[in-house]
Amino acid sequence: MRISFTILLAVLLASLTACESLINEVDPDRLPTIDEKLVVQCFISPQDTLLMATVSRSRAVLGSGQGGVVGASRVVLSEGNRSIVMTFDEKLLAFVADPRQFPIEAGKTYHLRAELDKQVVTASCTVPEAVPITSVKLDSTRETSPFWSQQFPWVYETRLSWQDPGHEANYYRVAGEASLSQWVTLNRYIPNQTAPDTLVRFVTMRSPVFFNTVQQYLSDRNQNGQSITSPKGIIPNNLHFTYYDRASNTYFGGYASISRRPVTLTLMLLHVDKNYYDYHRTLQQQNDIEGNPFSEPVLVATNIEGGLGCFAAYNRSALAVTLK
Repeated sequence: MRISFTILLAVLLASLTACESLINEVDPDRLPTIDEKLVVQCFISPQDTLLMATVSRSRAVLGSGQGGVVGASRVVLSEGNRSIVMTFDEKLLAFVADPRQFPIEAGKTYHLRAELDKQVVTASCTVPEAVPITSVKLDSTRETSPFWSQQFPWVYETRLSWQDPGHEANYYRVAGEASLSQWVTLNRYIPNQTAPDTLVRFVTMRSPVFFNTVQQYLSDRNQNGQSITSPKGIIPNNLHFTYYDRASNTYFGGYASISRRPVTLTLMLLHVDKNYYDYHRTLQQQNDIEGNPFSEPVLVATNIEGGLGCFAAYNRSALAVTLK
């Protein structure tokens, strides 16, 4: 028995030693060096109230590069024989331009050029035509549970439909917002006061309609030229508000449940180019697996020549409906 135990122990030690031998430290100097790249994000639309582009440096896994936003670069947006130099906004940490001085028009191709030191990156995109929303469907459900006698609150859902142009591959994103104004009770806490001051104010509240983070991006694959209906979007029961009370010189913010009707729903259909579609879908897929050691990394799409990121275009149509 003692001999068997000794043999077993020796086998275990040998296996552990073999496992350790499989782990070898690699000298970082022997790994290939990857230069920092410029990362550009810019999305343009005829509905823009401000043209905006961010420029940053990529951050290598190994090395001393810090990455982060850079404001010393030069960013130029052009179309045909016209162009505009975007200026850096310290508050927004982005390069901006006034669309009244450089309008974005459907059907035209735009070019972006960013320069920093000796690095130059370029990209181009074409603005799609707007596609109108043809109908919006509202529905409601109430879940029940055999384990609880209390009823769950109503869940309100919405879907939007549109006619695909059909002459080429088309890509879309759906979004929405719920808004209303109602009376809300606000609590103002004062130091050394045992109970808060209670204020009742009429505030405007709004929150996004929740579409699935990946399914909100659609293509007309297998539906070319047909009527397309979006996945369902969930209308939140609690909406966000911010409010400044002049009487008390206090800012308030938070969420409040919907206590009155009607609720205004603004549904939006973004007709996006392929650059926008590929970039956002792969970026969301990568975010979904982040932190999971058993998932394969997703290569985030880019159309930036000489760098990373995305320069893309979209055209938005909207339709407002009332939830009574």
